[in-house]
Amino acid sequence: MRICLILLLASLAGCADEARKAREADEQREIAVAELTARGTAQSLAAASLLGRFKHERRSQELIDRAVAIAPDQPALAYLQWRECAGAQCAKEAEIRTRLQAVAPDNGLVWLPELSAAWERADAPAVTGAVAKIGASRHISIYWNSLIVMLVDAFGEKSPSTGRAVFAQSPTDRMVDAIGILAAVSTPPLQAIGKSCRSDQFDQPGRREACEAMMVRLADSDNFLLQSLAVSIQQKWWPEGSLERDQLRTLRRQLDYVMLASSRTRVLHVDRDSARRLEAMRKSNDELDVMRAMLAFHHEPLEPPANWRNPYAPGE
Repeated sequence: MRICLILLLASLAGCADEARKAREADEQREIAVAELTARGTAQSLAAASLLGRFKHERRSQELIDRAVAIAPDQPALAYLQWRECAGAQCAKEAEIRTRLQAVAPDNGLVWLPELSAAWERADAPAVTGAVAKIGASRHISIYWNSLIVMLVDAFGEKSPSTGRAVFAQSPTDRMVDAIGILAAVSTPPLQAIGKSCRSDQFDQPGRREACEAMMVRLADSDNFLLQSLAVSIQQKWWPEGSLERDQLRTLRRQLDYVMLASSRTRVLHVDRDSARRLEAMRKSNDELDVMRAMLAFHHEPLEPPANWRNPYAPGE
């Protein structure tokens, strides 16, 4: 009985400690949002919007709206405004999406809502038309690298009141927080892309050609997830044992290797590695370029060794 009581008290103490830590984290976040908002730049307002969005959606939408009003010609901020609005199901999404199309007409993702809507209403010609628009775009971008840099820089600025970083004290913590915050917002729903380009859809006039063009754009996007999606979709177009499927499997293995090998944690060098990753992000908008830069920094080969196997896909 006494042991049970001790365990119960220990459990309660642990819960109380976790609750205290959660309150402190919320307080730190609120202070950071206030300081970033007070700075009043487009970048600081956008960072404040992202940092506070999980608790104050309406305030966050107001902050990103202010950021875009200050810098209306910056595609990354216009894209972020759309993604925050879409996530919160705000009433201005159509208006914001129209503005994004004007600011970033060459970004194929601006046509993704049109594709999703066409798929939902089973309008096959409209689906093909939307896929064709994405395929005809000059690039597909979620602005991942530039937005991570924006967040890390904003979090690292010194607070006038404390002289310390506004949010998260170590470079690694700032990078981890930025990635976690942005990952929850940046990527739009992609289901319609996969569904529209299944091989059973190729009996629709012009669909295969439109899908092939869209896969080229996806494979050349600035985001690793979208690049991988292009490979996954195309693998299903070809029968097992075909040359095309084997080539795509080889490309998949290459992508998996670069991602996993470049992301390994060196416990004694985490801040140095984070700084180098951020430096690479400043130099390129392509997430894959950053991964390759980290491999070079670690003196690792850019191609997977012959005996390399993906530990998360043992059947490959």
